[in-house]
Amino acid sequence: MVRLSAAGKKIPGSLVIRLREFLGYDGCAWFMMHKENTGTVSPLLRVRGMPHPVHFREGMQIRNFMRTCPECEGWTDHDFDNNWAKAIELAIYA
Repeated sequence: MVRLSAAGKKIPGSLVIRLREFLGYDGCAWFMMHKENTGTVSPLLRVRGMPHPVHFREGMQIRNFMRTCPECEGWTDHDFDNNWAKAIELAIYA
């Protein structure tokens, strides 16, 4: 199944499966916890008083993984930035 993100990029079901396998149970649970508590998989957290921007930390790990996936061939940096969070949401709720 192919789903469209808010940015209109196609997110193939095979990419969702790859992301789910990459995250594993703990990674899916971590992103799901943030989605349920903050409404987004990419919150700005405070860890011991220091800001922890998920977009730049864990989000970069996800984007770098997605760059290795054949489903993302031809995507631009903007495509990765605009679509990684939606792809994670699809993976954690699949």
